[in-house]
Amino acid sequence: MAACTDGTSLSVKLNKKELREHLGLYKGSLAHMFLKKEFETPLANPSPVKCSIEFVGTASEYRGQGVGSLIIGHILEATSYREFLIEEVADTNIPAMRLYEKMGFKEYKRRMIPQKRAVKIGINHIVSLKYAK
Repeated sequence: MAACTDGTSLSVKLNKKELREHLGLYKGSLAHMFLKKEFETPLANPSPVKCSIEFVGTASEYRGQGVGSLIIGHILEATSYREFLIEEVADTNIPAMRLYEKMGFKEYKRRMIPQKRAVKIGINHIVSLKYAK
């Protein structure tokens, strides 16, 4: 699966009521606050020729069989965008990084995770990639 947005509309719209229903009032409210910041942030400088590819995922039983390449390839070929962004990939997500590089994406931004947090979560950098037709 994958989502693709030009930034004028979000690919995710969180439901605070539902989060509270499943996680309880306190945890649901906190989840909404943190997840909203993470997933409901609009694309910087939206443009009709630029899009963000988000939430790329393949079911575990299909990983390594080219499914991710097919999904990304379909987005690159079937849309009229000329610039494609994939934001916030963990540098330790080697399979994803290899896939994106194989598809022609190039790193254009890298954000360092503070050392104390990096040790805790096992991620050193957050990488942003770009592909242009």
